[in-house]
Amino acid sequence: MEKLRINVFGELFTLKRVVLNQMAQDYYELIANRINQPLHQAVLDPFFYYHLKLNSVDSLEKLPCEKVSGLMNTNKNQIEIWLEGKKILKIKLDELNQDQYLFPLYNIKKSVHNNQNNSGIYIEQKEIGFIGSYEFKIQKFEMADLQFDFLEINNQLLLQSVNYSNFKSVYKKKETLITYQNSFLI
Repeated sequence: MEKLRINVFGELFTLKRVVLNQMAQDYYELIANRINQPLHQAVLDPFFYYHLKLNSVDSLEKLPCEKVSGLMNTNKNQIEIWLEGKKILKIKLDELNQDQYLFPLYNIKKSVHNNQNNSGIYIEQKEIGFIGSYEFKIQKFEMADLQFDFLEINNQLLLQSVNYSNFKSVYKKKETLITYQNSFLI
């Protein structure tokens, strides 16, 4: 068995929609009113979670949300493919664009996010750094078995995940820095 590791670096875009039942919504709004902020702005305030006094929701990361995220196509992105501890390939997202090649070089799967704009509180985030690492135990490496999953959201193509054939991946924790955060109501 060979060890295949795929490291992803760059800028991550995340769109979250806060999902609360009516009782939780009322409680969250009560706490937001206490700190004199509308709820959609209060969810970005760290002190909101202190006043919330819920052990299960002590930060924005633990707020119940529907989440869509992926690697943005900027000049800061990079995908490294390591096999048995040796770097065998370094790819930029621009290289995965199949429109510029006569024959497809990589196995690409694209899907479109149904942005129906359900009413609610939305949170946008951009993070930069080490997005994650995928590890696979494989028999033999074949480039054709490597699949890149893309998601189109708001006319932007995001790399969501990297898969290898039918093998289970082990996802390692990301190490990023949040560079942008915004919340809004629809």
